[in-house]
Amino acid sequence: MIDLSKNQIEKIKDFIFKTGRLLERKLFSFFFENGSKDVVIKALVAYQNSDGGFGNGIEPDLLCPDSTAIGTETAMYILDLIDYVDSKITDQLFNWILEEQNEEGYIRHPPKNLYNYPFQEWWSGPDDLRIFALSGFLKKWGLKDDTFFKKVKDFYSNSSLPKEFKFYEYPYFTYLKYLGENKEEKKMLQHIISQLPSIFENNKEHYPLFGRHWYHALDIVDKKVIENEADNFFNGLQDDGGLKIIYQNFPWWRPIWTLDGLILLKKSGTIEF
Repeated sequence: MIDLSKNQIEKIKDFIFKTGRLLERKLFSFFFENGSKDVVIKALVAYQNSDGGFGNGIEPDLLCPDSTAIGTETAMYILDLIDYVDSKITDQLFNWILEEQNEEGYIRHPPKNLYNYPFQEWWSGPDDLRIFALSGFLKKWGLKDDTFFKKVKDFYSNSSLPKEFKFYEYPYFTYLKYLGENKEEKKMLQHIISQLPSIFENNKEHYPLFGRHWYHALDIVDKKVIENEADNFFNGLQDDGGLKIIYQNFPWWRPIWTLDGLILLKKSGTIEF
């Protein structure tokens, strides 16, 4: 158990409030100042469209207002953090995913208005793997829709999985953790789990276990791995209260990654305030 001093918390708070969005500020207040969950939701739904999906820059590297799979996954991550699932918001979100899933099983990307708004170049390509992350959340949350999950399963079965998994290929893991059923799927899940130490070691600057990508592994890895990843996070904190990140040209990620880590450290019982 790691104790954070009052001074450390104040520095992190100042950093998040100075550099983060309203959403980050409300999340900090909820988790560390007895803030209101309803206020977090009000900040979150500003990114939700009338079709039920999420866009409008909730993924900061994709500022197009259109609903996207990555925007919706980002919202699902936040809803998962605050345990806010059974609601009108999530019902609309579920419906968007079901409506957007194509016959091949995934959600097409990029959105039609992509080029009318600022975006980072990697979002101009396909994002087929995102459906695995979305389906993992939906299964975890108890969605019952056999047609949806069958399409995802068929898409997975027709996919060529890598032998060595990379940091941003975490959707495979999320899918297999919550939806892996047959012998081959369970074997592949164990194969990915066996690679987690090397994935974490090779991506230290992403703080993988205490970030939105690989946090689903928190209840799988052993205590020593959690301790090592926690130490890596705390060693990354800078004098201004923010986390040192690999993407120096994208400073908007610093308050997000800093807050992600802090919340997940708290939820995992790794730190004490």
